[in-house]
Amino acid sequence: MDGAAGGEASALGQSLDTRCICVVVSQSHYVLRLADVQEVIGLRPLTRVFHAPEVIAGVTSLRGEVLPVLDLGLLLGGASAGRGADARVVVARDRQRRRAGLLVDGLAGLREIPARGLAELPDTLSPQVRAVGAGMIPVSPPCVVLDVERVLSQAARREGSGAAAW
Repeated sequence: MDGAAGGEASALGQSLDTRCICVVVSQSHYVLRLADVQEVIGLRPLTRVFHAPEVIAGVTSLRGEVLPVLDLGLLLGGASAGRGADARVVVARDRQRRRAGLLVDGLAGLREIPARGLAELPDTLSPQVRAVGAGMIPVSPPCVVLDVERVLSQAARREGSGAAAW
């Protein structure tokens, strides 16, 4: 790889670490790092899983593979997400190669993590949000940065001993 191509690859990697996709859940803004997002798909039919916890909205097929879909609203301690016309499924993956769809009410564009870093999560947030939040982007509208690793782990814990092999 030549120097220019190496520099572009490095810039792309850095961009994926600092750029985030902003999602709306129960009228609040949350962001996921682009490096943790595989793609965003439209809402499609979900098959409910018998005896699954409520946070698992169901499963769907994505290019022939079964994709568990988590209700991000319920996971964050709020109302169920994904009921409006703007609902989407954000396909997220973590470093352990677990993958799941996150059901959201809508998208709100891209955000940048400030060069000075993230602000601390305020004590006023719910324990569910604090458990999966990595920090805040304080610039209006303020957004909680969700840690995909924690989100998927939290969902697996709620599922208990019958945790799915994501």
